[in-house]
This record gives sequence, structure tokens and C-alpha cells, in this order.
Amino acid sequence: MTRIKGMKLLLIATLIAVIGIGSMVLARATNPIESAMLFNEVLKHIRDDYVDEVDLDKLMTGAIRGMLNTLDPHSQYLTSKQYENLMVSTHGSFGGLGIEIDIRNGWLTVIAPIEGTPAYRAGIRGGDRIVKIEGKSTRGISMTEAVQKLRGPKGTKVTITIQREGEPELIDYTITRDIIKIKSVPFATMLDGDIGYVRIAAFSDNTSRELRDALKKLKEQGMRKLIVDLRRNTGGLLSQAIEVTEQFVKPGQTIVSTRGRRREQNRVYRAGSRARGGDYPLIILVDNQSASASEIVAGAVQDLDRGLVVGLTTFGKGTVQSVMKLSGGGALKLTTAKYYTPSGRNINKEEEPSEESAIIHPDQVDSNHVYYTIGGRKVYGGGGIKPDIKIEPEEMPKIASRLAREGLVFEYAVHYVATHETVKPDFGDDPKLVSDFEDFITEKEFEFTDEEFEEGKDFLLIMLRSEIARKVWGDEAAYQISIEGDSQLQRVIGILEQANSLSDLFALAIDYSQETESQ
Repeated sequence: MTRIKGMKLLLIATLIAVIGIGSMVLARATNPIESAMLFNEVLKHIRDDYVDEVDLDKLMTGAIRGMLNTLDPHSQYLTSKQYENLMVSTHGSFGGLGIEIDIRNGWLTVIAPIEGTPAYRAGIRGGDRIVKIEGKSTRGISMTEAVQKLRGPKGTKVTITIQREGEPELIDYTITRDIIKIKSVPFATMLDGDIGYVRIAAFSDNTSRELRDALKKLKEQGMRKLIVDLRRNTGGLLSQAIEVTEQFVKPGQTIVSTRGRRREQNRVYRAGSRARGGDYPLIILVDNQSASASEIVAGAVQDLDRGLVVGLTTFGKGTVQSVMKLSGGGALKLTTAKYYTPSGRNINKEEEPSEESAIIHPDQVDSNHVYYTIGGRKVYGGGGIKPDIKIEPEEMPKIASRLAREGLVFEYAVHYVATHETVKPDFGDDPKLVSDFEDFITEKEFEFTDEEFEEGKDFLLIMLRSEIARKVWGDEAAYQISIEGDSQLQRVIGILEQANSLSDLFALAIDYSQETESQ
């Protein structure tokens, strides 16, 4: 029996090694057969001679991840649960209640209900503590466990017990789950004059449709210029990046290309007949967290002279991951190609090879290497999308950062709404708001100096107004207020106010670059 088990283990280990899943030690071998023998030799010694008995499943998972770690940060082994979560994040819907949750002070806490969902209709509020799920305490629960308990098939019910500030008794809610749609375009509005603003938070199944609907409404409201905000957008589906870009460029124009080792990975993606074109002034706002699909959109708009990219150089995640389903329910997410902009720039920001790396990257494109847009403007390689106009965000005052991190702005908003029977639209004009907040955080034994509070007061007022508005009127009201304190966005608005055409916009970019060089 032991021999059969050993032979079975040898066969499994050999097959795994041959198909390329193993540990770094395989780099010493010269061919797949030697690699398989070496891997099996090491595995056998660990199984038979290691000081403690080992979990072979855990050992093999570690070996898989060890090999993938020598490739790049985006090639990963996904457990069945991680694979399921990936499908939820990219396909944009799941069965659940419709609440944003977090762990606050050891308790599962509602950040906000999503409008139109079962939780929203049931009357769940931001700040509610979920102290029980199906009668079992949530004290010390993990986020993963909480999500598993709250999600479920459409039509099934779950009972949650709420502790709400201002209510002496616990409240039970039995809520029927429904399909929850994740909005990838959470906010769109008209700003000053004829400037439209659209926030794209992610690229999931519904992004292009949501954007199309948002743009239609903005145009009906008189939009003649547009800001597309891709800050903190880490990407998503390639198909949606292409469809989003099609809403700004002309049919037949190249949006992005991919290049890999296999012939089928070498593709050029062009705008189809549904592409809408347009020549109104357009700014894509990015930061160093804008990645992947966000960089495809920004790079195409820049290279095709459809508009300007403004903000900070993007993350530089320009690789294609193919997800390969594995036996046992898990999956392999493997980098199989790289993205290139229409001018030929490699979006990916390569890391310096290390001694542990199993691959050697081709010569990195020099960051000063010049490429040209279709109109002849200079753009630069080196990974990521470098903005036409660099605008640094205003640094958050340290006291504001600490208060947000400790959740005290959120807690005060919950307290404020619970202690005010009605909240009027002009509640933020009340001079007592900030002073009451100062008393609140003092009672919470938050340490600060008068100088720190005075320095951060204006920023704190925006944060307070935004969070209270979210509790009372929802996310859109909070967005409207947060725009007021967004110095980076305010500067972008100032640029667009000076441009009545794309040529005006490009002239402003030249002026800004000359101004920067002279400083």
C-alpha cells in the first residue's frame, strides 16, 4: 500500500513539474524530465525526513506559489474561493443584500447601503452594527467569513441583528437576497458651466453601458467638455477598456495591441463601427493607482490626440492575464502578453531582475525614448502613461488622515444623523459643526494639538459634510461635496475652462510643460 501511494505521489509530482508548476529549485535542471526527478527527490525528502509531518496539499500549494513568484506580481494561483471572488469582481453582480461593510472596533459595521438594493429598501443605515447573523454573534468575525454568510442565491433569506445608535433595543431584519449590481460608473454630474464629469471606478461587464447612459444625460444637460476620472481605478476587463475608448475615438482607429510568445496572443484591437468619435475637449484624470484597463484608455486617448492625460504617471500594469481553470476548483492566473499603446509604447513598467527571478526581461525602453501621437505630439516610454500635464494632489493634513484611519469621521456622521431629527441641505453652514466634532473626538480621547486642528479644519469640514450627506442622501450627495475639496480636480476644471476646442487644450499642455521646465 505504501509503495502504491509512493508511486502515485511520484506520478503526481512528475506531472506537476513537467507542466511547469514547482519550486525555484527546478531552475538547476536542464530539461523537463530532470526537473521532474529533482522536484520529486526534494518532495520525497521533505515527506520522509522533515522533523514534523507535513500537509502535502499545503506543501504543493506553496510550491506552486513559489514558482509563480519568480515570474511577475500578477501571475497567481487562485484557490476556489479566490477564483469565485474574481468572477464576482469582473462580472459585476452577485446574490446578496447590497451593503458595504467593514470591521470597526471589532464589530461588523455597515458603511453604507447601496441604493435600490434589499438592504436599502429594508432601512439599513450607515453606521449600523451587525451584531448577529442568523442568531450567531459577529464579534471577531473576519471580512471573508462575513461575506460568505451574507451572500447567497437570489430569493433566499437571511436574518441580521442590528445595533443602532440612539435605539435602546437590538433590531432584527429578515432580508431576501437579490442580484446586486456593482456600479462601475458611480457618479456623473455637470460641473461649472458646460463641463461634464464622470467617475469610472472599475472596468466590469456593465462599464461601457453605464458610461454611455451617463454621457447621454450630460449631453442633454449641455455638456461641451468632459473630465473622465480614472484615479484609483486599478482596471478590469480588456473588452470594457476597448468599448469605453470607442465612445471617444473614430471607427478603425487602433486602441491597443497585445504581444506574447504564442501567435494567438499577438492582436490589434481597433475601434469598431459603433465608435462615436467626437472632438470636444476631453481630459482623462489619472494617478499612480490607475492601472491596466485605465492605462489602455488613457494611452489611446493620448496617442490618438483625442484629449489630454492629466495628473500623475500611471501604475504601469500593462500585462494580459489569462485565467486557466484547474482541477479542484482553483485557477491559474498567468501573464501571457503585454499591452502596447497605438504609438507602440509598452505600458508595463518592468521591474529590475533579481537573483531569485526565473526570467530576464528584454532591454527596458528608456524613459526618455520619444514616441509620437498621430498629430505629431511627443509622448514618452518607460512604462505607465505619463501625463501631458502633471498635477500633484494636495496632501491630506495629518490629523485628517489619522481621523479617517481610526474611523472617527464616520462615527461622528453616524452620531450626528442619530441626534438630529432632520438634516437640512445647508447643515454644513452651521459654525457649530466643526466645534462639536472637536468636542466629539476629545471625548473619544483622540490626541491632537490646537495647531493641528486649525491647520486641518477646512479639510475636516469637507470630510464631515461629505460623510453626513452620504448617510442622509446617498453617495451622489457625498460626491458633490467631496469635489469642492478636491484640489487636483479643481485645477483640471480650471484648465478646461480655458479651452473651447481640442487645439486650445493641446496649446495649454505646451504652456504648462514650458512653465514646468522653467521652474
